Amino acid sequence: MSKVQPLLMNLAEGRLRAGWRLLVFVLVFVATSRLATAVTFGLLGRAQHGSVRWWVLRGAIVVAAATLSVWLVRRWVDRRSLGSLGLRLDTRALRDLVAGLAISGAMVGLVVVVCAVFGLIDIGSIAWPGGLASALVGLPLWFFAIGIAVAWSEELALRGYVLQNLSEGIGLAWAVVLCCAFYGAIHMANPNSTLLSGVLIAALGYLRALGWLRTGQLWLSMGMHAGWDFFQGPVLGFSVSGMKTDSLVHPTLSGPSWVTGGAFGPEAGIAVLPAFGLGLVLMHLRTASRRDTPWTRAGEACRRRSRAQQAV
Repeated sequence: MSKVQPLLMNLAEGRLRAGWRLLVFVLVFVATSRLATAVTFGLLGRAQHGSVRWWVLRGAIVVAAATLSVWLVRRWVDRRSLGSLGLRLDTRALRDLVAGLAISGAMVGLVVVVCAVFGLIDIGSIAWPGGLASALVGLPLWFFAIGIAVAWSEELALRGYVLQNLSEGIGLAWAVVLCCAFYGAIHMANPNSTLLSGVLIAALGYLRALGWLRTGQLWLSMGMHAGWDFFQGPVLGFSVSGMKTDSLVHPTLSGPSWVTGGAFGPEAGIAVLPAFGLGLVLMHLRTASRRDTPWTRAGEACRRRSRAQQAV
């Protein structure tokens, strides 16, 4: 047992090594996610699958399940607090959330502009199904269902638990690479996905990781995630990772899907690349003054290594 224990445990920290912690978390998270979907189908049945009611209920269950999963593993396996993943509540948290929403809104808007410049999109009509009164209810419901619920759950799990535990085990740079690759791979199970969509979603995953890297908190990433899904789907009428929603704008796309994204959404087409560039610029501007973050600490560690090598 004494020979096996160091393979399982970080004896200095008195807890499982990062790889084993991640394995426990993945098993717990997959189980609770499947349970959330099963409960949703059990309560509403398959006839309502895809409706806003179905997505709102599933969103509420997924938020509860994801939060419970991360808290349980963080508390009893990691022996750390949930808040230590980057959930400090203060005025800056609210500003980062709003900034993330605004950045994503600008990014999706740029996708529309790029497609319009090259004649790849036609805005057929602007009208919410059921009229204005329905929009006042429907838009907030969709914002929660595919914006807030998905952003909270995925960012807490991926850029919160997975990325930060990976970085403790294999270093920050490789952790970011693997987390982005994993993010792209899991979205390839969605309808109408392609190899290109997987690669571009991995790139989008870097933008989400950058929110944590540049602030040490998850709020900017969550705001970006919620805004991206909400503005591209319920507002501007694109598919959201292969899923169609009710929308305010009703566009018609033309041209090859590898350019526009087609039925999968903007993440499957190269027209999204300028938006990624805009996102990078805006996020760096937003976080330029931040200190004592994973980004600044990694930079300082690189400078120390460089100075040590030069001294030798």
